[in-house]
Amino acid sequence: MGSLRVAGLAWAAAASPEWGVRRRCCRGAPLVLPCASAASLGAGQLRVGTEHGWLWDCRGGGARDYAREMEVAVRVVQVACTLCQRVQDSLLRPGPDAASGGGRVHAKLDRSPVTVADWGVQATVSWLLSSSFHDENISIVAEEDDETLSSSDGATLLESVVEAVNGCLVEAPNYGLRSPEKELGAHDVIQAIRKCSSTGGPKGRFWVLDPVDGTLGFVRGDQYAIALALIEDGEVILGVLGCPNYPMKKEWLNYHQKYYRLMSKVAPPPLGSWHKGCVMYAQKGCGQAWMQPLVHDFGKLNWHHPREIQVSSISDPISATFCEPVEKANSSHSFTAGLAQSVGLRNQPLRVYSMVKYAAIARGDAEIFMKFARAGYKEKIWDHAAGVVIIQEAGGVVTDAGGRPLDFSRGVYLEGLDRGIIACSRALLHRRIIDAVDASWNSSTL
Repeated sequence: MGSLRVAGLAWAAAASPEWGVRRRCCRGAPLVLPCASAASLGAGQLRVGTEHGWLWDCRGGGARDYAREMEVAVRVVQVACTLCQRVQDSLLRPGPDAASGGGRVHAKLDRSPVTVADWGVQATVSWLLSSSFHDENISIVAEEDDETLSSSDGATLLESVVEAVNGCLVEAPNYGLRSPEKELGAHDVIQAIRKCSSTGGPKGRFWVLDPVDGTLGFVRGDQYAIALALIEDGEVILGVLGCPNYPMKKEWLNYHQKYYRLMSKVAPPPLGSWHKGCVMYAQKGCGQAWMQPLVHDFGKLNWHHPREIQVSSISDPISATFCEPVEKANSSHSFTAGLAQSVGLRNQPLRVYSMVKYAAIARGDAEIFMKFARAGYKEKIWDHAAGVVIIQEAGGVVTDAGGRPLDFSRGVYLEGLDRGIIACSRALLHRRIIDAVDASWNSSTL
């Protein structure tokens, strides 16, 4: 038996004529890589196949084996990122796609925007999960319903969703997933969306999906995320975040994505460089979180170059950066500004759409995320589940404002939430924010 070192971790390898590398590392590690033979392996010779998977294994830390679930979840989110990037391109460069309905933006009852990508991702993820697990008790909690698409006025829009879904599913083998034997019809897509109607709860296993978190950022060409998590008996077990516009240089997070695109045209990044876009993933109890580039940008599953991500080591509030939502509708900027001042934060807040805020803390690009909803607003589990476990496994802390863990066992809402949500890179910063909330809350208007 020989050994192979990839991404800083030891891999145990056994030779076989075709697919020979199986991982026996006791720590959570990126992936197992299929190869021609162990004897011929080199860092530049690793090949990813579509018929054989990798093994996620952190059982050495006492965690259960969720290799199959992690493999499928990461690949499915990669497919979803591709669909979103195509739809966003049609929104930003109006043309035939927009004219045919692909670029339309619709409003839900709460006036929040929804697009072809929201429905398309939900249908695609639903179909792929059901296919990958052979429909074995697949339960999914997700944000969208089919009411608009099924209405008498939704035929053209539904056509665009069906086209987007089939355009990605036909390429599923490129991601190591199965394609449907024939294209899905309108009925199939509607049924896939309807299948995501679980209401969660304290018992059993279910997937939680936010097909496009931060749709407002998405339609504006800015940051957004695809969030998929697995919850078992009320505990978040796996979290996967697709962040297609996330820049690898954190300085660019301070700018609208349109400036990044403009500068990338003026001074293009080196060919083949990983300059933006990633999928982050983690399993509860592994003590590690990982990030890999997008298939859409690299043209293949680049399993052999993941990066381990960790929260920032900054514990001094003067040097810390805090994130908050861009929209003022469901978060109080004035209250968070007061808290920031009281704990000694001096940097300007980083206002970012979507769960990219969680990604920023997990990757060490920011230290604090604070959200205090206005009266009447209820947090949904799909807006937080994936991000919470990724931050925790990257070394951070996430609780409500009372210091209690977020409760994902009570349906689609985070019921019992104490005032707000606080995520921090370090326990010391977290404690200071909690204390500041307690000191300021009675004088607030929330």
